[in-house]
Amino acid sequence: MSADIVGSTALYESLGDAEAREMIAGILDAARRTCLEHHGEVLAEVGDQLLVSFDRPTDAAAAASGIHEYLHAQPPRGGREMRMRIGLHCGALPGGEDALASTTGKIADWAGHNAKPEQTLATRAVIDELPRIFRAVSRYVDDETWNAVSLEHVELYEIIWNVETITAYAGEQTVPRDAQRYTRVVFTYGGDSLNVDAARPVVSIGRGEHNDLVVRKDLVSRQHLSAQFSRGRCTITDNSTNGSVVIMDDGTRYPLKRESLRLAGSGIIIPGQPPGNEDEFAIRYRCE
Repeated sequence: MSADIVGSTALYESLGDAEAREMIAGILDAARRTCLEHHGEVLAEVGDQLLVSFDRPTDAAAAASGIHEYLHAQPPRGGREMRMRIGLHCGALPGGEDALASTTGKIADWAGHNAKPEQTLATRAVIDELPRIFRAVSRYVDDETWNAVSLEHVELYEIIWNVETITAYAGEQTVPRDAQRYTRVVFTYGGDSLNVDAARPVVSIGRGEHNDLVVRKDLVSRQHLSAQFSRGRCTITDNSTNGSVVIMDDGTRYPLKRESLRLAGSGIIIPGQPPGNEDEFAIRYRCE
């Protein structure tokens, strides 16, 4: 994990050296404690950045989410809300500050610098090792060149640390009647049904057998959609290449491609956007 404070330089201008140093030290201490609680080992601290190793990718993802959650709850100081951006990569890692110069350390640092404030970006190597609940709240961001010399590409994914912040997605849409709350959403495909509710708040839908609801169609991605339920509302996120479309019962259509939509009422979801018979792909949903 590479985690650094966003906008720390500006703090010195707005707060002065002494207060800025105190604030940055407090944020790093909180981040360090969170990592230790999740079995992390701090390998290096350089300025406003931490480099931390974990034996399990799950612990790294949980620690990253915990850091964002802690900072999100803190009141602004000097008119500024303090945030961190975090990068995660999985691979061989030497001990101590040598970790910064290793390929694994460099890729984690690169992923972190691509992240926005209050965002965790993880490489495909991390995502493949995470349990389903984290994969379900992760979405593909881009395939980037991390090394200008070798031109090696690395896939980046965002791990959503709090489903309530899903409205921060670029292009997130809200269907009409979004003030309506419900206790569950029922998804039905073929003869299979799946409930998403407070007891089961995260599910995945796709072609792969590991999904909670499996749609065995060539145009459907391995993990095509995820659904997150929180506080009486359910948001679906398209993680696919081909995209999806949500069709309300009144005929209104909402196309999605690596975007999110908060559901209301009832309708159907067409993953893969097939050019022909949509009925074979249709997943019916109903908010109850």
